Amino acid sequence: MRQIYTVIFFGALAFLSSCIEPNQFSFCRDFDTTGCKGLFKEKAIFPLEKSTRTKTIRDFANSIYFRGDRLAFQLLNARSKYDVTFECLHGSYHFGNPSEFKEDLEYIELRDKHVYGLVMLGSLLEKKFAAIKFQKYKPLPAFDVYYALYCHKDLLVSEKISVALK
Repeated sequence: MRQIYTVIFFGALAFLSSCIEPNQFSFCRDFDTTGCKGLFKEKAIFPLEKSTRTKTIRDFANSIYFRGDRLAFQLLNARSKYDVTFECLHGSYHFGNPSEFKEDLEYIELRDKHVYGLVMLGSLLEKKFAAIKFQKYKPLPAFDVYYALYCHKDLLVSEKISVALK
């Protein structure tokens, strides 16, 4: 009798996991072996403590980079018209018009059917404010970042989040 219940339990578990909606995307501060940590909704707010704010904007971006802040993501239950493998995955980010500027995501990882990745916040700042990086530091305005993730040429997800430093 116990074997029947075990078979039913694992069969139900397999059925339920196949019913999970594919390509569920979230932004977060970081991820570990259990998944995303510090989920963000519409806005990612990062503190200014322990950052250099007395020199240039470039020095500020570097201090944020070495502090280790990240704009990470998770894509749960990744599905594509292709077999989702590490080899097919690639992604990019931009700040508005994707035809003007695209940068590769710095890190992508595949675990089972879940994809995790990130860009260091300091890198985002350096790219976004490249035109004024040698100016004296001043508080930077919030800005939008768009992440796109692909399996070969198949777009898995394209999402936007606003980033603010306070």
